Amino acid sequence: MSVDTSSHTKPFLKWAGGKNWLMPIIKKYTPSKFRKYYEPFLGSGSIFFALRPKPAVLSDLNQNIIQTYIALRDKPHALIAKLRSMTYNKDYYYFIRDVYKPRSLAHQAARIIYLNRTCWNGLYRENIEGKFNVPFGKFHNPCICDENNLLLASDLLQGADLYFQDFETTLSTAKKGDFIFLDPPYISSHRNNGFLKYNNKIFSWADQVRLVKIVRHLDKRGCYILMTNANHQSVMDLYSGFYFSFESRYSSIAADKAKREVISELIISNYLQKGYGSVSRRSL
Repeated sequence: MSVDTSSHTKPFLKWAGGKNWLMPIIKKYTPSKFRKYYEPFLGSGSIFFALRPKPAVLSDLNQNIIQTYIALRDKPHALIAKLRSMTYNKDYYYFIRDVYKPRSLAHQAARIIYLNRTCWNGLYRENIEGKFNVPFGKFHNPCICDENNLLLASDLLQGADLYFQDFETTLSTAKKGDFIFLDPPYISSHRNNGFLKYNNKIFSWADQVRLVKIVRHLDKRGCYILMTNANHQSVMDLYSGFYFSFESRYSSIAADKAKREVISELIISNYLQKGYGSVSRRSL
């Protein structure tokens, strides 16, 4: 298959660590033709929506997010109708966050989208009990229901299989000629031993080691692999023999803009494409 770049569907979720800023670069690095697209760390799906690949296999370990995608794919009009009925004010926000119990998958998805669009900094965070706990965000007339974009996203998702499962399970079905985009949870500054607390789950160093073993197996199988990861020597050592490129941006998570530092991202692939900037290939 080839990538359809005729139009651009925006991610309908805000996501800390999302790759929307990397979209033009990722497009340059993407193989011109491939069989099937895999993305096992889906999040906001910014790369999926930018590339518009069909068919696609998408997964995440955040069950609420996967159920939201499924609802948008299968019940877009019911989801949109619920979103259109929701209002933006502090009391209503905390009612939806702490009291409201959705009775359908579409209404559950509307709750997730509403909270994501109206919470502080668009952050998705759960406490140890699995409850969403981000405070109310102060915006001027936030867009709670972008109906046109949601319908475009729903249409694109018709060509996607969606799963709540571990990345290893998702990647077990990838075959020669498939394109795999990987964006595992990490922090670029490598504080707290370099790994990001992903709600109440940890993507640990052991997970990184497990991932690289799978990546090397997929490389031998003939898959195209493109990954973003922390720009750190320990990660580069794991992926010795692959192509590396480096991209920088300002972090947008800190509340104080003065504390938003420049962070560097590592891009890893098992193939070389036109468009790479500073590239190195480690010896096997």
